[in-house]
Amino acid sequence: MLNGDFSIAILDENENKLFLIRDRAGVKPLYYAHQNNELIFGSEIKSILKGGIKAELAVENLQKYFVFKYSPGNETLFKNINRLQPAHFLTYDLNDSTVEIKRYWDPNKSTKYAKLSFKEAQKEINYLLKDATQKRLIADVPVGTFLSGGLDSSIIASFLKDKPEIVHYCASKEAKDLKKEGTTSDYQYAKKLAEDWSINMTEIPIGSDNTNLEQIRNTIKYGDDLIADGSQIPSFLITKAAAKQSKVILSGMGADELFLGYAGHQMTLLDSWLSKIPFSKFIAKRLYAIDQGNGKFKAFRRYLHKLGKYYSYPNFKYGLYTIVGDYENSLSVFKGKENSAKQILESYFPKGKNPYDCFKTFEHENFLHKNLSYLDRMTMANGVEGRVPFLDHRIIEFAHAIPRKYKLSNTGVTKTVLKEAFKNDLPDYVTKRRKAGFGMPLRSIFSSEEKINELLDRELLSTIDGFSMKDIERIIQNHLSGREDNSALIYALISFQEWYKMYIL
Repeated sequence: MLNGDFSIAILDENENKLFLIRDRAGVKPLYYAHQNNELIFGSEIKSILKGGIKAELAVENLQKYFVFKYSPGNETLFKNINRLQPAHFLTYDLNDSTVEIKRYWDPNKSTKYAKLSFKEAQKEINYLLKDATQKRLIADVPVGTFLSGGLDSSIIASFLKDKPEIVHYCASKEAKDLKKEGTTSDYQYAKKLAEDWSINMTEIPIGSDNTNLEQIRNTIKYGDDLIADGSQIPSFLITKAAAKQSKVILSGMGADELFLGYAGHQMTLLDSWLSKIPFSKFIAKRLYAIDQGNGKFKAFRRYLHKLGKYYSYPNFKYGLYTIVGDYENSLSVFKGKENSAKQILESYFPKGKNPYDCFKTFEHENFLHKNLSYLDRMTMANGVEGRVPFLDHRIIEFAHAIPRKYKLSNTGVTKTVLKEAFKNDLPDYVTKRRKAGFGMPLRSIFSSEEKINELLDRELLSTIDGFSMKDIERIIQNHLSGREDNSALIYALISFQEWYKMYIL
């Protein structure tokens, strides 16, 4: 019956049972440790460590962390500490100290939106998003939004044009960083939109200078469940600035996962086109030969390089197209006893199954979960509540039910139903623009060998059994030469070393 974000603990003294319940999308965190007949739980791992659980590295999860840049499923990098999965509830029986976990909601089982025409789908998503946004405006403190000038945040802002009290916050990057990143600037679009709509927007500059060990440690301290994502620092900085005026912030997070908005989804479509033409494997080899960091159109180079490299892989290659960074390089930095990352990918992308059906579960349970985790931690670290209208459970059910072509068109247009549903409410420079990623300019930062040497603690990593320093050096040198883009993996190594110092050493 609840529509929203929650972590709930209920002690039923009549039944002598404790219930832990987590919201459907996993916006709010909930961790637990069940050991020696005791259950310790909390919204942060730090509280569980204070409760008496020893901080130990779960070595068996480390390789998966480097592949995915977070710990997938219900795992963490702390031994014996787990997440309660979204849309699940845990029952702890105080009589016999047993734990039982059950799922209470599955978006794939809803049939309400299954037979909508494309026109009906446009009308429905317009209504659902407007209603979901209105519900999330209920607050007794000032409300703001993260406005990037992209489609998702602009849709939310379009419902709020007549509310001058709402402040919209936008990050801006320096030109030198954008050039090295090979991406476009969000800020220019957001600024133009704010001017056209006469809405109240505040610019918050972020740049390569913000990525230092102090800021990385800050995000790790507040996050504790380690995530290597360059978006955490700007999320923290934006929220810190916004907290002076707004205590609730609406975010457009979730739309890319639900409506196939990532380049990896387009690469999957490109893969299907490639498989229909002669000499496809030869073409794939030529794509792999493209340098990722040299020349113009760096973003496209990265995607084409990855497509070429993994084109001949089995069905789990579709997962590789969407994860951040290079799969083989990520596997090489830490030598696990088995390739558990591959097993996870194969479980989500079994042979012969439609990859777009696989994405629904894979991204909902993993990539989205990771993004929500850092959003909640970085906002709450500044005393701000982050709310996500796109992750209203009705919208998740809607997105899971509609056909792929409503989301990713046969010609490769992403989030089609959203663009069509709001084309009369948004200017063309929003609906037809190129997507720009949100995050620190890691490629710009790690283009400097001096900066990498300043941040990376090789001495520490070499003392931990399993790390391959030879492969780490190869990855760094290939990155600096422009042959590969290993910025995400280098950031994951730096993040891990700081987490290890903070919690394990």
